[in-house]
Amino acid sequence: MNEQATSVNPEAPADSKKARIQSVVIIAAMVILFLAFMKSGLREQVSRENLRALGTNPFAPVLIVVAMTGAWTFALPASIFFFITPLLYPPLVATSIICAGSAAGSGMGYLAAKFGGGPWFRRFDNSKVTKFLSRHSTFSALFTIRVFPSSPHMFINYAAGLLRIPFVKFLSATLLGIGIKAFLYSTAIEGSVGASSIQEALNWQTVSALMALTALGILGHAVQRKWVKDEEKV
Repeated sequence: MNEQATSVNPEAPADSKKARIQSVVIIAAMVILFLAFMKSGLREQVSRENLRALGTNPFAPVLIVVAMTGAWTFALPASIFFFITPLLYPPLVATSIICAGSAAGSGMGYLAAKFGGGPWFRRFDNSKVTKFLSRHSTFSALFTIRVFPSSPHMFINYAAGLLRIPFVKFLSATLLGIGIKAFLYSTAIEGSVGASSIQEALNWQTVSALMALTALGILGHAVQRKWVKDEEKV
């Protein structure tokens, strides 16, 4: 036992130091990418003011996905993409573009938080807040937050990475929630006339549908938590 302990323990500080060096490198890279993204002019190209020029650009879907990826990676406002994309494309196409940008940006934010901030966050693993968030990070909970109107998507991306929520669960809940929300938004915007924002375009049917899905997600989370507690008692 003692020999094993002495052979294992020296590796822990080395692994921790390596993880922190890796973290610093990732954070530095993220800063450089952020500055490059802000200097690129992508946010200005993909905007309501530039809607006419964007509509005639054959690479508009790629520009929207890249701009959305940057916005979600660096926790910048991204609701505009849910509005201008349906103005350019029919609901199914707009939903696909929004899902692609959301998935890429969510994945980047998740990985940046996990490997960039994770080594520094480990000291809080046993805190009450961390344990609470970990307990309530089920698929249903992630889906519920994603589908809720005006949800804090960037916070979810970073929190999921820091809490080391399984990536497949995180991404699948993201795609399902965002996909439903994007399609409902796109359908509502397609049927609106003269709307200048998402708030103006949304009707009571769309909001009611999202709230109903939110309620179902909360119910699913409660049921899933009960199953986990019952299994722990066995």
